[in-house]
Parts: sequence; C-alpha cells; structure tokens
Amino acid sequence: MLSYGDKVTLLEDDGRWSKVHYENAKGYIRNDLLSDTIPKERAITEPSVSAETGQEKISAEFNSPKIIVKKSERKLELWNGDTLYGTYPIGLGWNPEGDKKAEGDGRTPEGAYYVCVRNPNSRFYLSLGVSYPNKEDAREALDAGIIDQSTYNRIANAIDNKSCPPWNTPMGGAIMIHGMGSSSDWTAGCVAVDNDVMDILWERCPIGTPIIILP
Repeated sequence: MLSYGDKVTLLEDDGRWSKVHYENAKGYIRNDLLSDTIPKERAITEPSVSAETGQEKISAEFNSPKIIVKKSERKLELWNGDTLYGTYPIGLGWNPEGDKKAEGDGRTPEGAYYVCVRNPNSRFYLSLGVSYPNKEDAREALDAGIIDQSTYNRIANAIDNKSCPPWNTPMGGAIMIHGMGSSSDWTAGCVAVDNDVMDILWERCPIGTPIIILP
C-alpha cells in the first residue's frame, strides 16, 4: 500500500490519472495525489532539494541566466543576459489555453516567476520548481474569493523572501519545469522538456533564475 511521501515511477499519464510502478506492483493513481516535491518531513533523509542543491554544478559561463516560456509557440528560450543560448520544444498542461487559476485545472501559469527549488530526485528526471503563485496570481485569487487574506499573506511573504510559495492552497502549485518529453501537452500544468534539454537547464539555472511564462 502506498503511503504519503512514497516515491513511485511514472509509466503513463492521461492528464487525470497516472499509471505508476511501486515496488513490485503497478496501478493507477489520481494526478492530484501525486507531487513532484519531497515532503518536508523527509527533507532530512533527502537533503538534495535544499536551496544549495547542485549549486556547485552550475556552469561558470552563465552569470545571468533567464528562462522564457512561450506557451502558444510551445517553446522555451534559455538566455544568458541579453544573449539567447538556445530554443527548445515544450509540452504544457493538458488544458493549455489560458492562465492557471485553481488546483486541478490543468493549466500552465502565466507571469513572472523564478526557480525556487531544484529537485534531482524528480519522478520526471530532473525538475526546477516555478514560484507559482506569485503576488499577482494571489491578489486575483483573493479578489475572486478563491483564497483568504491569511493565505495571500503567506504567499506574499514567501515571494518577498524569494522562497517557494505555499503549494497546498486552492490555487494549486508544484508547477515544475521537468524532463521526460515535449511531444504533447501531457502534464498537470508543468512545463515538460526532453531530458537532454533538462540537462542543459539543470547545469545553468540555479535557484533564483528568473522565469517568464508568456501566453
């Protein structure tokens, strides 16, 4: 039986359900019960998701990295300052049109974010955490009655401190840039790239790297 925090291997993903492998068994689990991040209580045994993770591996040639995602064009651009380093194909959430508003809507957010965590143990090869929701997202959700003032304050405080905002609110979260393929819009809202592209991003994008996601 699966327990909270158990690591599984993804076999198939149809947008709402995932076929997974765990120990010697295979089965299906709802995507909203899966997470790309390691539970806080396991951080001691899996310290690789800390802010220092992989920083020593960052390429010295990149002193001002930036990621720009162009959803409608299905491409990701990696910049170093004013120089375009490369352009790569992407896959988006299974409901790709429009800005993300709520947990489970299958949309990829749009706005200005930053890399807030690096996960070398991702079930999708490697992953860079996107700091969704930002203050603008949270303000819209507050005005729409999706979240309360206390939740808005927690999100705003996290953004002010350049950390990961809460990912357990009605707005959703745990939006990642991760590997395992760009051939279709198959994620629950994340930005998917091919694994070799993920290697490039991993080596050049430390925590704090700006991420701009355009419609």
